[in-house]
Amino acid sequence: MCLFLTCALYFLVESGSANSFPTYLISLAILPLLFLFPEQFRRLDLPLIGLAALFLAYLGLSVSWSESGESVTKHLGYVLLVLGFSLSVAIVLTRFRWSLYWLCLIIILAAVINCGYSLYLHHMNPEYQPLPEPRLFALGRLSNPVISALSYGFVVILCAYMVMTRERMIAKVVFAEIALLFIGGIVLTWTRAVWPALAAALIIGILLNYPGNRKKQLIAISVVCGGIVLVVLASLGPELLMKRAFSFRPEIWSEFVSRAFASNALIGVGLTSDSVFHLTGEPEPFKHPHSLFVSTFFYGGLIGLILYIALLALAFRRVMLFESHPIKVLAGMLLTFGVVATLVDGNEVLVKVNYVWLLIWFPIGLLMVKEPSNLA
Repeated sequence: MCLFLTCALYFLVESGSANSFPTYLISLAILPLLFLFPEQFRRLDLPLIGLAALFLAYLGLSVSWSESGESVTKHLGYVLLVLGFSLSVAIVLTRFRWSLYWLCLIIILAAVINCGYSLYLHHMNPEYQPLPEPRLFALGRLSNPVISALSYGFVVILCAYMVMTRERMIAKVVFAEIALLFIGGIVLTWTRAVWPALAAALIIGILLNYPGNRKKQLIAISVVCGGIVLVVLASLGPELLMKRAFSFRPEIWSEFVSRAFASNALIGVGLTSDSVFHLTGEPEPFKHPHSLFVSTFFYGGLIGLILYIALLALAFRRVMLFESHPIKVLAGMLLTFGVVATLVDGNEVLVKVNYVWLLIWFPIGLLMVKEPSNLA
C-alpha cells in the first residue's frame, strides 16, 4: 500500500513531506520483512541489490568531505529510503501476481488527474501561469516544466506498456488515448530532451515485445519515430526547436567537470556541495549540473561515476538476460527512458522522493526481481 501511495502522491500532492511519509514506512518495514521471510532473498537479484546499496552508501558518505556541513547520518537515511523503495517494488512483484498491472494503473490514474487539471488551469485560468513564458506549470511535485515533461514521459511509457501487453482491443485504445493526453502535456512544457528519450524507450520496447518479428518491428519503429518527429516539428517548430540551441549544456558541464578536477577527480567534491553556476550574460544562475552523469562525477568523482555506470550496465544486462516476461519489456523501456533523459538533465541521484525515483530507481527495482510471479 505504501508503495502505491508513494507513486500516486507524487502526482497528487505538492508537499514533499506528504509524499515522503509513505517512504519512511516502507523503509521501516522492508528489513524486518526480509528477515522474517528469508526465502524472499532467493527471488531477488542480490548482485544488483548489492551494487545499488554500495553506490548509494558511497554517495551518502561523500557528504563527509563536502563543504556544506550537512549530516552524513541524514543522507545515509536517504540511502535506506531509496533502497527500500526499489526493494519494495521487487518484493511486491514477487508476491502478488496482480501487482504490476495495478501499480501501473494507479500511477496512470493519478497522473491523469494531475495532467487533466493542469491543462485545465493552463488554458482556462491565465492568472495561474507563474512563468514568464506560457509553458505548462503542472500541479503536485511537477511544478518545473522539465520535471513535468519527464514525469509525463514516464507515464507515456506505462501507457505504451499497457497497449503492448493488454489483450482486449478496447483496453489498448483507452491507454493509447490516455498517452495522447500526456503527450499534449509534454508539448506544452516546451521541453525538448524528453522526445529522444521517449523515442529510444519505445524502440527498445518494440524490439523486446516483438522479438524475431522484423516486419512488425520495422513498421512499429517507423510509426513511432515518424509520429514523434511530426509532433515535435508541429508543436515546437524549427525556430523554437533551435532557439535555445543546447541550453548552455556544454558550458554547464564543462564548468562542473572542471570544478571536480580542481577539487579531487577521484572522489569528487561530496554530495550537497555548492552547485550554483553563474554564466556571464545570463540573468539567472544555473543551480545544478543538468546531467545525472555529470553531477555524479561532480559529487562522487570517478569512483561515484564508475559505480553508477556499473549499476546501469548490470541493470541493462538483467534486461537482456530476463526471460520473456512483461517485466522485461517495461523495465527495458523505463530504464532506457530514464538514462537517456538524465543524460541532459538531473542533479542528485541520492535524494528524497522525486522524479529520479521514477526514472531510475523504479526500473532498477523492477530488475531486482529474479523470480517474478505470474502476472495477471
